[in-house]
Amino acid sequence: MKVNSIVIAAPSSSSGKTTVSIGIMRALSRRLKVQPFKIGPDYIDPGYHNIATGRFSSNLDTWMSSKEKMKEIFVKRSLHSDISIIEGVMGLYDGKYPDKNTGSTAEVAETLKSPVIIVIDISAMARTAAAIVLGLIKMNRKLNIAGVILNNAGSDYHCSMVKTSIEKYTKIPVIGCLKRLNDIKIDDRYLGLKTAMEDNNIKKIDKIADTIQESVDLDLLIKISKESGDISFKSNLFSKKNVYNTRIAVAYDAAFNFYYYDNIEMLKMYGAKIVYFSPLKDYKMPDADGVYIGGGFPELFAEQLSDNQSIKDDIKDFYLSKRPVFAECGGYMYLSNGIKINNKHYSMVSIIDGESYMDSLVLGYRKITSMSDNILMKNNWHINGHEFHYSRLKTKTNGYKTEKGTDGVFKENLLAGYMHLYFPSNQKVPERFVKSCYNV
Repeated sequence: MKVNSIVIAAPSSSSGKTTVSIGIMRALSRRLKVQPFKIGPDYIDPGYHNIATGRFSSNLDTWMSSKEKMKEIFVKRSLHSDISIIEGVMGLYDGKYPDKNTGSTAEVAETLKSPVIIVIDISAMARTAAAIVLGLIKMNRKLNIAGVILNNAGSDYHCSMVKTSIEKYTKIPVIGCLKRLNDIKIDDRYLGLKTAMEDNNIKKIDKIADTIQESVDLDLLIKISKESGDISFKSNLFSKKNVYNTRIAVAYDAAFNFYYYDNIEMLKMYGAKIVYFSPLKDYKMPDADGVYIGGGFPELFAEQLSDNQSIKDDIKDFYLSKRPVFAECGGYMYLSNGIKINNKHYSMVSIIDGESYMDSLVLGYRKITSMSDNILMKNNWHINGHEFHYSRLKTKTNGYKTEKGTDGVFKENLLAGYMHLYFPSNQKVPERFVKSCYNV
């Protein structure tokens, strides 16, 4: 199958590829049906993609799932769209290993046969930009690096000088140049950008899109997207044998919104009706057979979460009723006795005996092995995932094993830990969770 697509990549993080990607998605959505994607285990950027296009963004990852599964996700989500825009991760060749493409933007682009547009920050360079682009091209001749967008230019002359140099030495067209514009910058913090739910500023996204329309040759970009190759795959990720009619309550608000879109879709595939609720604003749990509380920033809303005693009591009563409760990262913190911030304790749900506190960054892909028969996995089942947090939780861990040690807490109807599980890497896991909720 052929999917018209573009990968937006960069030599490094902080080059502006998220802003450019969002702007391109929004600008093209004014005339086409755009399907967004994000390479790698990211939960924040896809939120902005959703706002920019009106369509949910899926993660594409060649480490957490096989290439065949990744291609199937890409093709399935791209149906009924005119163009797919794929935002890269870190630098073009940055992935799991120093000497392999695994998990990198380059590997995804090559696998999907998608043309690549390089976003390069030229704020502190001129002719050297050509050397960087030339190096990216020579690193892997199989990649179709088809265009360049210059970012953070100081003037029209700066744009012209760099454009001339790149096109002379690389023969790659510069399809756009953006000047320095601080008013369209998306604010960030220690785990990356502010979440889209906090900074849901459609006017800012429209302003970014306006800038892209003025500064980037979108017609040429659309033409380049048609250079994409045909994709075939041998995978049946979305075939199902068993369906269990059940309801799963998913926490979703400014405090909890780190979810892989395909995790939720796979729960639906096995029969779950998803009902959303807010631990920040709601006072009662929705009628449900199971609960899924994802990651996010509970530490930023600790006082508000702590003060909402009614919903905390309802979640604890739900757990005590022996119905399944699954939590990841921020949800794990929320189910503990409390969060300690600046020497002040904020009480949480108190299902897990322990207190969380802020410390230093823990980040990376993880191979996860179950240590028990539980609501998501049988003993010794494997699933891939990702760890991404600044907090620690003092408690006895018996949930999973990873290459870094044990993590999380398992009880009869509870599984919670710092790991963000990626359901497409083991489709038996979402099926078992739905079945656990069904059998309550």
